[in-house]
Amino acid sequence: KAVVSTQSTGRWLPPESLPTIGYAGYYAVQYSEKLRIISLNTQYCDNLNFWLYLNNTDPGNMLQWLVTELSWAERADVRVIILGHIPTGRSDCLKAFSWNYYKIIDRFEATVVGQYMGHTHQDHFALQFSEESDHHPTSFQFISPSVTTYSNLRPSIRVYTLDGNYKKSTYRPLKTETYLLDLNRANEKNETVWEMEYDSVSAYNLTWLTPETMYQLYHRFKDDRAFFYKTYFQYKFHLQPNNPCNDSCYNNNLCEMITGRSGDPSICQNLSLKEQEMYFEKNKMC
Repeated sequence: KAVVSTQSTGRWLPPESLPTIGYAGYYAVQYSEKLRIISLNTQYCDNLNFWLYLNNTDPGNMLQWLVTELSWAERADVRVIILGHIPTGRSDCLKAFSWNYYKIIDRFEATVVGQYMGHTHQDHFALQFSEESDHHPTSFQFISPSVTTYSNLRPSIRVYTLDGNYKKSTYRPLKTETYLLDLNRANEKNETVWEMEYDSVSAYNLTWLTPETMYQLYHRFKDDRAFFYKTYFQYKFHLQPNNPCNDSCYNNNLCEMITGRSGDPSICQNLSLKEQEMYFEKNKMC
């Protein structure tokens, strides 16, 4: 069971969400008539959680619960946003959990309209694809930077603008805005000032953030290395101009964008899983 205080969370969440929080740290909230928010305890796929090696298929019965929730939402024509910590395509998310989750998202691609993750402290995304013959993009995970200070990374805040709460809304993301803390001002004057780093409309000319448009963005990065370098790569690492990104760096970053499940050698065939894991470990933040 998860160690969670239902007394403290009860101040923020409705009573019907408390039983699953107390049991295993996951829950669902009906935000509006047609939008449900599901928060998953993705520590249940953490490869450093050694208890999971006793059962890494569906610990806490969370994935079965997720299927039940999504089945209800599909029947009720309700859209679902999923929140989590560990991105399920990372190599530190156990393979059995990752692949089962991937299949669930594939099945409910019309119901799940957003996935928002963290953990890496970096700014990136990961696409997921259908297991049908056309392998079309079904969903993707935003992996946002963190407020936590890390070496060579400034504290960050990400703001998402979603399609609004109106009849027939898609509830899909329309825009992201990323802000960085002015560390010099904080240290010298004890002032908290957040500076706009970029927004997705100005940086990428995207006004609709869907699996299809994010896949198109991936291909822009793949076809234009200079564009990748001056936008995505700089934003991900908060780099100053002229920081290098060699072929290994470039290929691994492209691979990461389309890696929606862990331990899958078919995704980036020009890179071995060992090469991917070595790059991941080298740049691991958490």
